[in-house]
Amino acid sequence: MLPGTVAYTWLGYAGGSAAAGNTGALRYGLLGLGVLAMIAFLPRLFRRFRTQEPRWIESDELQRRLAAGDPLMLLDVRQPDEFTAAPGHLPGAINVPLGELADRTPDLARRKQPIVVVCKTDRRSARAAADLSAAGVNDVAVLRGGTDGWHQRGLMLE
Repeated sequence: MLPGTVAYTWLGYAGGSAAAGNTGALRYGLLGLGVLAMIAFLPRLFRRFRTQEPRWIESDELQRRLAAGDPLMLLDVRQPDEFTAAPGHLPGAINVPLGELADRTPDLARRKQPIVVVCKTDRRSARAAADLSAAGVNDVAVLRGGTDGWHQRGLMLE
C-alpha cells in the first residue's frame, strides 16, 4: 500500500505543479505513472515465477504409455463416490481425494515414479498437480479433459 500511496501523492504533486505552469512537472508525472505501472504488474510477474504451470498429457499419449508398460501412477483426485460411479475411472488409478492430498503427498513423493493426475474434467487435477509440484514432487502431469475426455474417446474405464 505504501508505494501506491507515494505514487499517487507524487502524481498529485506533479499535477499541481503542471497546473501552476511548471514545465518540469511532466517529468515528475511520468515518473509517478511509471511507479504505478510497476506496482500493478510486479505482483503478477512474481506470481508467475513462483508457480509452475502444470504439464499436460493427452489421452492418446497416456494410452500409448500405459500400453507400453511405462511405470506411471494414475492419481484420481475425485471424491470416492465420484471415483466409483459411472462411467468409472481409469484402469489402475488410485483414489486420493483433493482434500486429502496434502496428507498423502509425502507417500506419493517417495514412490519415485511419474504421476498423472486425473479428475472428471481437469480443473481439480490441475490444482492437485500444482500442489504436488509445490511440495517437491517433480514428475507430475495432468490428463487433459480428465475422465470425461478419456470416455469421449471411447477408451476403457473401470
